[in-house]
Amino acid sequence: MRWIFILFILISFNGLAQQELFPILNQPVNKISQALYQSDNLKVHTSIQPYNYYSIKKYVSTNDSTSQNRFDKQKTQFRKGVKNIFIAPVADAYGGINTTNGNQNYFTGLGIISQYNFSSKLGIGFTYRYINAQLKKYVDTSLYTKNVIPSTGIRTSILNHNNNETQDFRGYISYTPNSIFSFLLGRGQHFWGDGYRSLYLSDNASPYPYFRIESTFWKVKYTNLYAWHQDISTGKTKNKFSASHHLSWNIIPEFNLGIFETVVWAGNDTLVNRGFDVNYLNPVVFYRPVEYAQGSTDNSIIGFNFKAKLKKEHILYGQLVLDEFLLAEIKSGRNWWGNKYAIQIGYKNYNFLNINNLTFLIERNIVRPYTYSHISSTINYGHLNQSLAHPLGANFKETVILSRYHYKKLNFTFQTNFTTLGADTSAVSMGNDIFKSYANRNQDYGIKFFQGEKHHIIYSKIEVSYPLIKSIQMQAFTSLTVRNELTPHHSQTDVFIQAGITTRLWNRYTDY
Repeated sequence: MRWIFILFILISFNGLAQQELFPILNQPVNKISQALYQSDNLKVHTSIQPYNYYSIKKYVSTNDSTSQNRFDKQKTQFRKGVKNIFIAPVADAYGGINTTNGNQNYFTGLGIISQYNFSSKLGIGFTYRYINAQLKKYVDTSLYTKNVIPSTGIRTSILNHNNNETQDFRGYISYTPNSIFSFLLGRGQHFWGDGYRSLYLSDNASPYPYFRIESTFWKVKYTNLYAWHQDISTGKTKNKFSASHHLSWNIIPEFNLGIFETVVWAGNDTLVNRGFDVNYLNPVVFYRPVEYAQGSTDNSIIGFNFKAKLKKEHILYGQLVLDEFLLAEIKSGRNWWGNKYAIQIGYKNYNFLNINNLTFLIERNIVRPYTYSHISSTINYGHLNQSLAHPLGANFKETVILSRYHYKKLNFTFQTNFTTLGADTSAVSMGNDIFKSYANRNQDYGIKFFQGEKHHIIYSKIEVSYPLIKSIQMQAFTSLTVRNELTPHHSQTDVFIQAGITTRLWNRYTDY
């Protein structure tokens, strides 16, 4: 443990360098996020994360002195100079108890993070963590069923600690040759959207290999993402791949429109070992015509999103996802199973009620049964038994209310989620578990929200945190969580108390 102590000392005295990639900032609490969202520069696009430091620093408006000062202040917490190395330990050590039944839970993660910036154009980095966890029972149920620790990796036996262990490795090579192009090759997570959740692509699933190309010109940002996923739902590891693109257009400083499309295909089909299909390498073509041209049954999803700013403080945003869709069936009113869609609408404010440092977000997410699923789990919208979009999969409606207040060095977080979902309780797919084949559905028509076993969930959390090491977002915290779940068979209320330290460079979603 001596080397860990030495590294902590180095951080404390040197401050170290800026991270090439910022953590995914999907909560309206970060000063850089606030500066970007309130910028009037038409080259600032907020919906694709993680942000590349060199791609965003020059686009924060210098005309907005408040935003610029906030950006610079946050920036200097991470970086001194251009050519330097960033190396630090990362630690998550916290535990808690369910006061309702006395069950204990804990999460222990220990590792190292390092980045090196060769220049303002080229940087590399990696992170390693060993993780051992005993999660809350409602999360543990899915852990043992899906054999994964959420948002982290496959549950494996490393030191024989009840098999609740995994190794989390992430890394990247970043190259930004000019003001137009940015290239990113690595293993990690992505978040596409302006909300707390994303119905396009979120960091809910475990890390995966990827290659990202960003092109920024005029009022437009165009993003290509090629990724390698894995399916383990059948007990065997099978390769699957995805190719996604997103077009973001800042029509005016106050209004943004976006178009999204992705296609997922299996590495092996019944006839051939396809591997990565080069037909999907075309960076601009829509994938549905490519699908038809090949005569394939690959899984294509399209979407549309918007962001509107009112006086900079009031931010409205939304997403519409169409998995499969027939207008004639919508008009018929027969609730055809194949009309699979998802809708998000949200609002956030960085100085709510004109109170400095009080942020607020309210968001509604609706995902119809069977959305993101397919004929086989090898071509559904998932990775390592986790959804690539919303952690609940499909067949639900959710409202998220999230607020934070910063007072001196203390951060206060208040969150309440209201969720209604229809759970799968048998081999027949009712549309909630996206890893079940939609061919095994109960019927073709009369498909409605919450079919299956109806669950009502209220999740409420209060947290107080204190920064320990800002350069790696390490914080001490304590929290109180109350979760009530009502089903046709029982009502369960759990009260969790947790405390410890955590390095908040990644998100892990257990708020459901």
